[in-house]
Amino acid sequence: MIIVRYSEIGLKGSHARRMMENRLRGNIIQGLLSAGESATYRWERGRLFLDGYSNPHAVMDVLGRTMGVKSFSEVTEMVFSRPSEIVDMAVKIYAGSLAGKKFAVRTRRAGGQNFTSVNLNQLVGDALFPYSAGVDLEHPDLEVNIELRDNRAYFFSISIPGPGGLPIGSEGKLVALVSGGIDSPVAAWMAMKRGSPLEFVFVSLAHPVDTADFLHVMKRLVSRWSHGFDPLIHIMDGSRIVAELAGKDEYIAPSVTFKRILYSVAEKIAASSGSYGLVTGESLGQVSSQTPENLMVINRGIDIPVYRPLAGMDKDEITDIARRIGTFPEASKGEFCSLFSKNSIIGVTAEQVDHDMSMFPFVENLLSSDTVIRGSEIDHYFLGMPDADLQVREMESDPVVVDLRGHEKFDEWHYPGSLHARIGEVRGIIDRFGKGRTYVFYCQKGLQSAYAASEARKLGAVAYYMDMAALKKALHDKEQKAA
Repeated sequence: MIIVRYSEIGLKGSHARRMMENRLRGNIIQGLLSAGESATYRWERGRLFLDGYSNPHAVMDVLGRTMGVKSFSEVTEMVFSRPSEIVDMAVKIYAGSLAGKKFAVRTRRAGGQNFTSVNLNQLVGDALFPYSAGVDLEHPDLEVNIELRDNRAYFFSISIPGPGGLPIGSEGKLVALVSGGIDSPVAAWMAMKRGSPLEFVFVSLAHPVDTADFLHVMKRLVSRWSHGFDPLIHIMDGSRIVAELAGKDEYIAPSVTFKRILYSVAEKIAASSGSYGLVTGESLGQVSSQTPENLMVINRGIDIPVYRPLAGMDKDEITDIARRIGTFPEASKGEFCSLFSKNSIIGVTAEQVDHDMSMFPFVENLLSSDTVIRGSEIDHYFLGMPDADLQVREMESDPVVVDLRGHEKFDEWHYPGSLHARIGEVRGIIDRFGKGRTYVFYCQKGLQSAYAASEARKLGAVAYYMDMAALKKALHDKEQKAA
């Protein structure tokens, strides 16, 4: 059988502890069902015992991804009446595995046994010593762990860590702003680890390209870590926002204003869904919109708590967690701020953002485009999406090539014959050259050019995008062919 341990749940009062234990059991059951497994269950003073499963590896995989599980072990169980019976079982289990190895015996007890843990450690150690290379209590090659609970003994060698925290559903619901990048999925995971079920909000800036990236990340986050819950996912079309904020000079602080827009939309969704706060992926000082000064301005007018689990982490720490939990994106097209970076300001004022917000019905525009799906419907939603493969690896004959980077980067180097344009000038370029031409847009990492290619296709043109790495490779390949 498998013993499942928790820690924090055991510190709660009796009512809260029973509620959390039931929630943990229910989440494990749902996780096992999704893995095609089932099991029988037994609670006993801070332990959950699982038995009757067919594939222990599948069960342990689920346990390793269930919030609230501190650790677990596959164990051998026995009923005993005398310590000598425990010693005999230990020899039977471990003697054949100790050749050439040093070992340690560690006993934990719960119940009214008439001997101590130290006594049992000595008896088992003496019995196993002849089969081994000796004892090493600090760095043993093999640990003999014995957990005693009344008249039952459980033997195991390995304790596998789970995520810890609290079972999802044991705390109030929150709304998480999530993109397909590195930071916000990690922030969402950390809120889930604290027991809060989440409702997710995503604002697409370059649909379907960035929507596909987002859904790939969400599929891993939901299917791996959200046992027992099928969260709602809000997908909104933010292309009009890009056209406004990045295409017009009248906006003073577009990157900070964009964050205020996201907060405002998420707050309205939280109010309609009975949620108690927002979760965001900001880390203090990571980009200009995440300085304390700008975060205070972004928060203005938001009447529910904003939780930032990553506030004190650096990028390396966040990246390590993203890789560990499986949400690290396969490729990054850059962050949203690259779309609005022409006016990055460290100390934006509330009046400047209020001015920007008053110029266009941003929040209403987004809410009117809201598409809501369940986490279990991600694959089905993918089937109905337009082709997201707008990226091209080599230049077709005689395309219109458009550089969307800043003037300095363009003057430093650009693709031979390319045009320089701002992201809000896509329609003008299509009108100028016509819908019969093929267009290739490029930028540093791909997000701006993906947006431009998507907008060009909406206008009826054949359009693709590239990042700088792909562009320079395409140019190199072209020159090689010509040579």
